[in-house]
Amino acid sequence: MHIIRLIIIATVSLSMTSTQSVKIKIVAPRAWNDRKALLLTREKGFAAVVHSIKLGFDTTHLTMDADLLPDLYQFQVSQKKGSLTFFFDPGTEIRLDTSNLARSVVSHSKSNEEWQEYQTLIQNPSDQRLNAFVLEEAKAKKRNLPDSVRYWIGEQASEREKLWDATAGFISAHRKSYVSLYLLKVDWFALKGKGLFEKLDPSLGHHRNYRFLKERNKGNVRK
Repeated sequence: MHIIRLIIIATVSLSMTSTQSVKIKIVAPRAWNDRKALLLTREKGFAAVVHSIKLGFDTTHLTMDADLLPDLYQFQVSQKKGSLTFFFDPGTEIRLDTSNLARSVVSHSKSNEEWQEYQTLIQNPSDQRLNAFVLEEAKAKKRNLPDSVRYWIGEQASEREKLWDATAGFISAHRKSYVSLYLLKVDWFALKGKGLFEKLDPSLGHHRNYRFLKERNKGNVRK
């Protein structure tokens, strides 16, 4: 009886995982036809979900779990330089840069536009400042200036706090955004005390990341 009950539970769980056919258009030179490409998630603490694509088709149809999009993905082409990190919405179009895939142009993705906004206005400037502070710390160490070393370490810590504050501001201003959902997940331990999950729009509730955060938030509330 116990075994039968487990089988029923497993069957119900599988039936709740629905799939969808997702379109992606990849514009590449004809010389790249039949070359293999990979579309995959690359997140710390999560197993990569990989999809294989053969170039040369006007539109590629992928069968994907319905709760996985939109989300951050990486695109690679065999034996080609670089990789493209982008926010994948159904219907996304990628126009490949043949010299460096990282410079490829992504269109038809509202989420990717929001991702680029975050990168341009918040993440990239913060990274530049942080890298400058790290460089100054290294110079101070080389000159054996402990007070300066401590100062630049403090500046790095302050910059990380500013980045988390700016990220929280972005999430608050983009409550219906899957980018906000992603950012809150990857920075959860830094942002969990700011009440941001409650600000997210319930329309995001079907997504895997939302369910993940809902469980995390329960634990945070209990504390």
